[in-house]
Amino acid sequence: MSLSLKSCLWLCLLSFLTSGLFAQNNLKRQKLILRINEIVAPYLEAADFQGVIGIQKGDDNPLILPYGYASVELDVPHRGNNTFMIGSVSKQFTGVAILLLEEDGKLKTSDTIEKYLPDFPRGKEITIEQLLTHTSGVADVYSLKSFGKTAGLTARFDDVISELAAMELTFDPGNGYAYSNGGYSLLGAIIEKVSGRSYGEFLHERIFKPLEMNQTAHDARGEAVKKRVPGYDPIGFTELAPVQTIHPDFTLGNGSLWSSASNLLKWNKALHNGRVLSKASYRKLITDYGRGYGYGVSVFRRFDTSVIGHDGRVAGYASDLAYYPDKKVSVVILSNVQSVARDDIRRLVAAAALGERYERPTPKVFAADTDRDQELLTGAYSFGPNFTVYITSRDGRLWAQANEGGLSEIVPLENGRWFSRMLYATVQFGEDGSGAVDRLIWGEGSNAPVGRKLISQTD
Repeated sequence: MSLSLKSCLWLCLLSFLTSGLFAQNNLKRQKLILRINEIVAPYLEAADFQGVIGIQKGDDNPLILPYGYASVELDVPHRGNNTFMIGSVSKQFTGVAILLLEEDGKLKTSDTIEKYLPDFPRGKEITIEQLLTHTSGVADVYSLKSFGKTAGLTARFDDVISELAAMELTFDPGNGYAYSNGGYSLLGAIIEKVSGRSYGEFLHERIFKPLEMNQTAHDARGEAVKKRVPGYDPIGFTELAPVQTIHPDFTLGNGSLWSSASNLLKWNKALHNGRVLSKASYRKLITDYGRGYGYGVSVFRRFDTSVIGHDGRVAGYASDLAYYPDKKVSVVILSNVQSVARDDIRRLVAAAALGERYERPTPKVFAADTDRDQELLTGAYSFGPNFTVYITSRDGRLWAQANEGGLSEIVPLENGRWFSRMLYATVQFGEDGSGAVDRLIWGEGSNAPVGRKLISQTD
């Protein structure tokens, strides 16, 4: 299912006319809306984005712009107050929850986790801060065999923690960096243990309710909730396929929250204006502990200005929340299409909001057919000791899977390369001197990672 250009332009115009700002005599905002509509249009046409974009500067009224469809099957357009899974944007709420508990005197970020999770192996060596900063060596949730076996749809939180405990650390605590959703699962367990509340209850009582974030909550299996939109994965050249959300026991602590653009803008304003944490706790939150990472937030520079935020991607959804402290500008991107096209959109929208120059990327040109034998491309490609990408062929389509993670289709481009709409990355297959495929190149440029094809015993 895809959006026609006519539908795309109509929805862009509709978002402009119904934004509540057209009637205001504010030429600058009107121009910004038109720029954002122009930025988003090609991604809508390609079906790589549909959702809501929010921008707020200082105390100005937030700008909330909906695009595309909340339900593709029912032709229901997005509205500004729709609610999305926000994936790893959730990590900052986990980080703040830990700091609130520290302010309560119930834990210290310097504590080792054996104090709260006594059965976790090597817990005497792992600190809470190392979990927060991805320097603990704890395995990632998406590398768990149970995740692969159930496609992430069935889980028990206790079993997730037990399985993480059974996995070897990827490095000695404090002696490396590896982004770990598993580490944030352990933080979720610590929050529940220390607070005596479920993860969702604690966040509701200490954060969402006081800030009147009425459209933000921990995911839970149960009845349908108003304004929550279904998620889609890209498939083929411009199609979308509906997906089921990952079971919340896999994402608790690391990516389990639903929220809306207006709620996330409200959160950014409260958090960065000192309404949530003490000054000391806030400094700990946004300190760069290495690799541009704080306590559940990324800290870096874009357009030569500071940025505090995080992105998120989970089955059916992609998101980004950024705060530019020097400019006092917040930008939120919420999409119910799981595509890293979000990276292009967040950069371009931020450029428009900050008055920076930008150029839209050229559209991808896909090849309707390819003469490459897909079976020759399939196999396991090793990018290192703990990272393998599997290329498989199914129903005439080629799929990539990293470790035990989800499948991402790769489709042929006219230039002979392949492209993942989900990961928004170009893929190349390299050949040895005899013409046999022996490597997978993920991305472009001289520094693109290269995976060597593993030869099976039966080859």
